[in-house]
Amino acid sequence: MSKARERRSKFESLRAMRKSGKTAFDSYEVDDDNALYEEVDENQYKNIVRERLNQDDFVVDDNGEGYADDGREEWDRTHVYGSDSEDDGTGLVGRPKGRGKKAREEDEAERDAKDRNIAEYFTKGAAKAQPKSKAKEDDEFMSNLLGEVHANISPALPRMPKKRPSDQRSRSDAMPLSDLPRQTKRVRIADTLPAQASDSNNDDDDHMMPTIHSDVVPPSDDIPMSDPMPSSPTVRVASRKVQPTTAPVEHDSPAAATAAGSAEKTADRDNEDDEDDAMMEVAHAGAVNAASVNLTAARPVKKVLKTPAPYPSPANSSPASRAPETAAAVDPTAWTNLNQKLNVMSSPQQADAVIHSGGKINYKDAIEEDGSLHFFWTDYTEVNNSLCLFGKVLNKKTKKHVSCFVKVDNVERKLFFLPRETRFVNGAQIDETVNMGDVYAEVDGLMGQLGVKQHRSKPCTRKYAFELPGIPKEGRYLKVLYPYSNRPLSEANSSGETYSHVFGANTALFEQFALWKNIMGPSWLKIEDADFTSINNASHCKLEVQAAHPNMVSVLAEAEAPEVPPLTLMSLALRMIYDAQSKKQEVMAISARIYENVALSDTTPADKLPCRTFTVIRPRDKAFPVGFDTLAKSRGRGVIRLANTEADILSYFLAQLANVDPDVIIGHELEGVDYSVLIDRLRQCKTPQWSRLGRLRRQQWPNHINRVGGNVFAERQILSGRLLCDLKNDAGRSVMLKCQSWTLTEMCSLYLGGEENQRRDVDNEAALNTWAKTPNGLLDYVAHIEADTYFIAALALRVQILPLTKVLTNLAGNSWARTLTGTRAERNEYILLHEFHRNKYICPDKQAFRGRQREEDEPGNEEGGDGGAGSKKKDKYKGGLVFEPERGLYDKFVLVMDFNSLYPSIIQEYNICFTTVERSALASEGEEEAVPEVPKEQDQGILPKLIAGLVSRRRQVKSLMKSKTATPEQLATWDIRQLALKLTANSMYGCLGYTKSRFYARPLAVLVTYKGREILRSTKELAESKALQVIYGDTDSVMINANVDNVESALRVGQEFKKAVNDRYKLLEIDIDNIFRRILLQAKKKYAAINLIESGGKYVEKMEVKGLDMRRREYCALSKEMSTRILNEILSGNETEVSVTRVHEYLREMAAKMRSGDHTPANGVPANKYTIFTQLGKDPTDYPNADSMPQVQVALREASRGKKMRKGDVVSYIIATGEKAPTSEPAPKRAYSPGDLLKKDSGLSPDVEWYIAKQIFPPVERLCANVVGTSTAQLAENLGLDMRRYGNNNGHAGGGNGSSGANGTGELEIHPLETQIPDEIRFGDCTRLQLRCRKCKTSGLFEGLSATATATAPVEGEEAPAAFKTKVTPAGIACGKCETTLSTLSVVAQMEHAVRVATTRYYEGWLVCDDASCGNRTRQMSVYGARCLGPKGLARDCLGRMRYEVRERDIYNQLLYFAGLFDVDKARDAAKNAAGGGSNKTVPLADQERILALAEHNRVRFGTVKAVVERYLDKCGRRWVAMDTLFAKLGFAAGAMAIVKRDVV
Repeated sequence: MSKARERRSKFESLRAMRKSGKTAFDSYEVDDDNALYEEVDENQYKNIVRERLNQDDFVVDDNGEGYADDGREEWDRTHVYGSDSEDDGTGLVGRPKGRGKKAREEDEAERDAKDRNIAEYFTKGAAKAQPKSKAKEDDEFMSNLLGEVHANISPALPRMPKKRPSDQRSRSDAMPLSDLPRQTKRVRIADTLPAQASDSNNDDDDHMMPTIHSDVVPPSDDIPMSDPMPSSPTVRVASRKVQPTTAPVEHDSPAAATAAGSAEKTADRDNEDDEDDAMMEVAHAGAVNAASVNLTAARPVKKVLKTPAPYPSPANSSPASRAPETAAAVDPTAWTNLNQKLNVMSSPQQADAVIHSGGKINYKDAIEEDGSLHFFWTDYTEVNNSLCLFGKVLNKKTKKHVSCFVKVDNVERKLFFLPRETRFVNGAQIDETVNMGDVYAEVDGLMGQLGVKQHRSKPCTRKYAFELPGIPKEGRYLKVLYPYSNRPLSEANSSGETYSHVFGANTALFEQFALWKNIMGPSWLKIEDADFTSINNASHCKLEVQAAHPNMVSVLAEAEAPEVPPLTLMSLALRMIYDAQSKKQEVMAISARIYENVALSDTTPADKLPCRTFTVIRPRDKAFPVGFDTLAKSRGRGVIRLANTEADILSYFLAQLANVDPDVIIGHELEGVDYSVLIDRLRQCKTPQWSRLGRLRRQQWPNHINRVGGNVFAERQILSGRLLCDLKNDAGRSVMLKCQSWTLTEMCSLYLGGEENQRRDVDNEAALNTWAKTPNGLLDYVAHIEADTYFIAALALRVQILPLTKVLTNLAGNSWARTLTGTRAERNEYILLHEFHRNKYICPDKQAFRGRQREEDEPGNEEGGDGGAGSKKKDKYKGGLVFEPERGLYDKFVLVMDFNSLYPSIIQEYNICFTTVERSALASEGEEEAVPEVPKEQDQGILPKLIAGLVSRRRQVKSLMKSKTATPEQLATWDIRQLALKLTANSMYGCLGYTKSRFYARPLAVLVTYKGREILRSTKELAESKALQVIYGDTDSVMINANVDNVESALRVGQEFKKAVNDRYKLLEIDIDNIFRRILLQAKKKYAAINLIESGGKYVEKMEVKGLDMRRREYCALSKEMSTRILNEILSGNETEVSVTRVHEYLREMAAKMRSGDHTPANGVPANKYTIFTQLGKDPTDYPNADSMPQVQVALREASRGKKMRKGDVVSYIIATGEKAPTSEPAPKRAYSPGDLLKKDSGLSPDVEWYIAKQIFPPVERLCANVVGTSTAQLAENLGLDMRRYGNNNGHAGGGNGSSGANGTGELEIHPLETQIPDEIRFGDCTRLQLRCRKCKTSGLFEGLSATATATAPVEGEEAPAAFKTKVTPAGIACGKCETTLSTLSVVAQMEHAVRVATTRYYEGWLVCDDASCGNRTRQMSVYGARCLGPKGLARDCLGRMRYEVRERDIYNQLLYFAGLFDVDKARDAAKNAAGGGSNKTVPLADQERILALAEHNRVRFGTVKAVVERYLDKCGRRWVAMDTLFAKLGFAAGAMAIVKRDVV
């Protein structure tokens, strides 16, 4: 039975493959091809060849047929096949003559048949026979095509006669092996590029000279060689060398390919193996120039002369090569002009010459007179328990800094064993006192178990001040040192019989080294007694050094240290294409811009710095456009390298990367996106020497590089030695706070400025399929990539991210590479580690956080705020105090009084530190929320002293900046330094409350925030005691209404209050932070004000907005633009009536522009202004409710195209409408990326009504909520919305809290009866009924007898609407398109379906937030009832209330609407009332009579359909009112009153 099941499973898999069009042969993959070949070195290979030559021939007397073995491998031989040019029948020597053309063609066909895929045998029979065309027509067609091809393609080269390697040759004629030039490796030589010999000392691929362009003339001092054998590789290389190179010709049509195939077919076969030998291998930079060897023979090879034909002009080109129609839509002028303005080396030859860098330098050129080496380290990695440092040294011979690799061995672990008082045996204490000798004995045995051959130990005294219980503040420890090469101490051995705890067991190697040697970030090190010869080719650096012990390394004194060496920067831009078959991204092009010798203190902009560029690109199709090669070479600015395959791109890029040897690689969205793709393609293509990405030479990929989600650290390991600066990671975002989406285009517009620096987004896929298919278009495409490399470098230099991160690293004492990833918590840890280590404290060990643990949010801002509903983690301590704002518009001056660095000042003011605050009692009682006591008179703690030092140093730096003689470079350096000091001091408090920090101390964080709230309360009380109104306060600042009309009086009030507050404290200081001329205060952390800024002795007004909708990325640019305009009107200082009138006029104007459909800037609204930006909180596939989130829908769509979407990415989208996005679908389903919507054939346009209701109206309503003279209904009316829908929210306020709510006047408003509301308003939100014609399959709206009685079909030739309206005829309801009458049964069935869809929506029970800015939608009711938990579920981001998306009234009105569509009596009454003037609408007499007539004709039919709806209405509980329940309190008995209908249509 098992065999039968196995056969069935095989047949099922075969059947599934046939259905998908695949075969078992196509899906077959070789598991492991490593075992197919045996890897040997060059000497072993020579021995094998010699053994083969010594053996007898396999075939005796083969008559010269070629069976003689020459010792070489099969792939090193040249195979010659017959060609059409050998029609004379004269065979080669050693071959039988007389074989004519026909015989050779038969042999050729036989070989082709053998070489075919076996899958053709199975698929050929299923294919349909191709129709045969007439011979005459085919001949005419082919002649036309061939004539066109011959006009555009130069004639083929005449072929040289070839001889087989074994023809007319004996072994005695071969050159002896001893006379052959010795080579340490077999080198493949490019067919069109002459090679140069490498130095014999450099025996690896990395020390080969780079390839040289074919137009470079070789040196004249060639060394002649003896005549080589005719079949030797030397002759083959020489024959290729003398042939002129021609640009590849792309066959744009099948006919051209067929014509060229006959001329090239044999040449391809003859050169098949030659091409394998001539595969391009881009060399490394380590070679030393030697005298080149003339590979041509003494007897000159006959040269083939050819006159190259010019490239065809567009007029003569074939139709397939003409420019696409969309090429004119792209204007590359901006970025091409930008490239022309940059300081780029003029010619590719010069650039290549500069790129060629030397090999290893002589260590004597780098050492000092005393034999030591001064080394500036920039990065590190850990390999085999040794610390590898990378950096720069000065080559005193060339006066240039070069890369250096230092390997530090024998770094030792440092463990501290805390002795017990009594011995601990079998889980119990015994009365045996423990001394230090007992601890040593147990530890010595433990070291033996770990295999430690040598360790050192001694008693010492250390202090402890952290959170572990039972550790004395100061005590005696046994310090043990043993090498990192031995295993670390396991967790099972963390305590023993004689010791209770071990510290330092899991300390990282770099951390131990940095603390031991007091290394504070990138700095100059002095290496003494170093070994310069023991390490060879362990890295890709120019100098390699080994330090046998850390004692050889010391920090160079500041007085002796030279300036920071200049760095080599490389800005990188990549272009990817998506391979649908493999479902992976592949590298299409790589462009790099190199800036050499860039000083960190240099403020020169990027466009002024000299640079050089190289770009390597491969064709999207089989070949480049005809003429592109010539254009690329003639451009003269930078290098454009044409590659055939992706592997060629990667090889060339790695070679140039090694030659340039950059210290920093700068990019945009490199981490996790482009860099990850690059790593994956290097692995998939098996690119040799892939480790040149970094500076450490590696042979094997890291173990975790191929694990999903676990390869981030492994990818960074590969780059060790080079710093990765990504403008879009956390570090990049922290220095570019103005951005919302952090796209490269947005960064350029905000930080570079100027019209020439405005980047234009280009759809990569669309470009490659349209305008980049022409030579000029592809050159513009390359220019766009090169422009991106400039933008990336210019941004990095503009925001000074490298100098800032270096200073931050120097302050913290960690790794520069880690700072560039944005790890603020790690910097705080390291600065405390260094400080406590200097003071002989044992630092807490780093905890390992395994698994997907949720990071805690920042401490709450509101007093008494909760930590969120349903949170599994423990509640957070109370954060900063936030006063309830006095909402309204203030026309008097308002002062913002702010405490300078409140939390750091509190730590200094009250001496709050790990070493001063007693918290052991709190830990034993378990009172985590209890506030510890403020320390009494004690010595200053380490934390306050550290912060005081940072503040003092910043004050000194700021005093230096006031010097009038300071240079711009000095000012830039000082400004960066003071900013770094400020950021470091202000972030020190964060480590106290961060649960994943090793210095987490909840009691200290509670004490700091408690004192902050206390200080803010006392400040408010002081202001009120002075008759000053505090309208708002937040954490470290208060807003005081000065109640004056001029700035001088306001400043006087502020200075008096400042003095009163500062007199209360020693170190705490409050100052005037802002002077607001007017302020609109909406809610907590939400206000807009006119700020007065002093400039040149005058005050300048500037708008300042905090927390409003216009500052959130979830609102489109149009919404922000309109909000800004309305704010300007509100805060203009004009009369309220004037401002309100202007606001209303502006709303009407913008609503009309939006609905006009014009997307030109002059008359309408550009489509890109509708773009919304939303950040992903998790990976798109991890969202459980992805259907309700537009950003997730767009992210999933982009991911299906191969784009990598991940947590933290900002997704841009537009809510659209059109054929593909009908308004009947929910808004998230209609979200599209701007690129998709802006395509000409997309058929999409922004959904204006959705934007007005969701993006425009909510923020406008909130801005005007406290403005007298307007209301919600008026704002809705001016925007063209239904004012009755917003009539319940008419809140008027004149500087107070006037919004309607639970305590407002909203509940006292009188609502009209629903039966008195016109149908147009009452049923305005109901879903319209669409009836589908069974004949033409068209759906049309049915709006009742009155509305459709006069409907007509669209006029022929006009564009049809999105949905036809049906019409009523005497025979029934007719289709509005084909006028076919719909049967009553069909209408009944469709009516039943519409009712069930409506009731299903009601029973789904979706809940939505009534705050339009929130957008929360869920089916789960929280424990807080109607309170909205916000989009993040934290119950603090939204103050709205949850309501049902489809309420009882909504479903009831929907059923009434459906029933009313088929109510003939209602239609008759409406027509009569309209004719008699009883309605607002006037119906002509003819239409009235028509309606009356049609009502009688269709009474029976419509009655049948209405009865369907009536059955559902009778089951609807809202229709009925139980009178006995209603009047039960009046004494009526139950059942005495009847149940009556609530409403009658």
